[in-house]
Amino acid sequence: MKFTSLFKKAGFATMALAATFGLVGCGNQTETQGEIEVVTSISEPVEIEFWHNLTGAFSDSMAEIVENFNSTIGAEKGIHVNATYQGSYDDLKAKITASIKANNSPNVVQGTVNNIMELAQSGFIQELDPYIYHDEIGIKDYEDVYQGYRDEMSSYFETGETLSLPFAKSTDLLFYNKTFFEENNLTPPTTWEETVEVSKKIYELTGKPGLSIDNLPNYLITYLFQAGAEYTNQSGELLFNNETSLKAIEMLKTGMEEGYFRIAGEDKYSSGPFLAENVYMYIGTTAGEGFLNRDNFDWDTTFVPQVDVENPVGIQQGANIAILNQGATPEEVYASYEFIKYMISTETNTKWSMDTGYLPVRESVFNSDEYQEYLANSQGNVKLNGVKAVENGFIEAIFQTDSYSSAMVRNEVGTMLESILLDGQDPVEMLDYYANTRIK
Repeated sequence: MKFTSLFKKAGFATMALAATFGLVGCGNQTETQGEIEVVTSISEPVEIEFWHNLTGAFSDSMAEIVENFNSTIGAEKGIHVNATYQGSYDDLKAKITASIKANNSPNVVQGTVNNIMELAQSGFIQELDPYIYHDEIGIKDYEDVYQGYRDEMSSYFETGETLSLPFAKSTDLLFYNKTFFEENNLTPPTTWEETVEVSKKIYELTGKPGLSIDNLPNYLITYLFQAGAEYTNQSGELLFNNETSLKAIEMLKTGMEEGYFRIAGEDKYSSGPFLAENVYMYIGTTAGEGFLNRDNFDWDTTFVPQVDVENPVGIQQGANIAILNQGATPEEVYASYEFIKYMISTETNTKWSMDTGYLPVRESVFNSDEYQEYLANSQGNVKLNGVKAVENGFIEAIFQTDSYSSAMVRNEVGTMLESILLDGQDPVEMLDYYANTRIK
């Protein structure tokens, strides 16, 4: 895979984030964990707490994976994993942060790259290189993990430590009502100009929007990257107040005002309106495949609309898994490592990728006969198009300054876009305000 990495490479904890985790000040504040001795066996049984945000089919698949681990490798080595749902990504991060401040953190956590970047400021995210490359317990085929994902895992800081492993990886695709398109002689759009025209045609035919967009920050960031414009950079500079942003926003704003575009809004995800045939295309994550059905119509996927179809670009996203070593013994860290190593094994990643809408993180999984047969029998080409899309994927810059993080900027950009699209705020004024005043 060819990934463009835009990760911030900076030193460890800033004072702002250290304060968030209760790591500065006086009294009984926690000190950051020192270096953990690498051990390769366990003398007494160990229980590991794994916190995640998985629900529905994702949770069911994870429960089976945890049970399989506990009954095989776990039973052999004396490790038992307890997996616990902790709510949305934001809920999960908030609970992990609170647990660190209370000196009672879980052993293994799921999180977006932005979330893990923020958690790393606590000093309790375990470096994985001594384990991955260990002669006895290492991941012997780590190079089978796609290069882009490996780069991501070691790009949190300039010193290049691997702080996580890839887990629930995804990208955005354009989902469309194939039945409707065929009945009305429509062709799925490949550019944003074509998307506007097809959406207008759908609106003329149905009186309903042609396109819905799930994730507003993804929309703007992707458009900027496709156009070669800037969003932020590795130093945390806010660069999205530019003509390309204005063009992207005006295109979406006009489409909503004229009725042929919409956003997920209160529906949260566009898959619901899509299945209800209240919209006929939407841009959303490959991970949402499991929430779609074909009860009333057939659907398919293609790449997200492009600024330049000769140089396609799509966003790389999804969750990683990391180890927290706060107060942990070497045996607990080793046990946690054995679990996350199992999570990205070929066998487990094959099951996970086939059970869910998430993409394989290993080349051997994608190329295996089992997975190719699964793809051949799948409808909608979600996984096939998803893997192709991330071959030209990019990962937005992650960073932490003294006063804000890349995660905070992403959230504020989403708020800015909603204020323009839903509340009628002026795009020029809002771009200037958010880039130069609000996020500081």
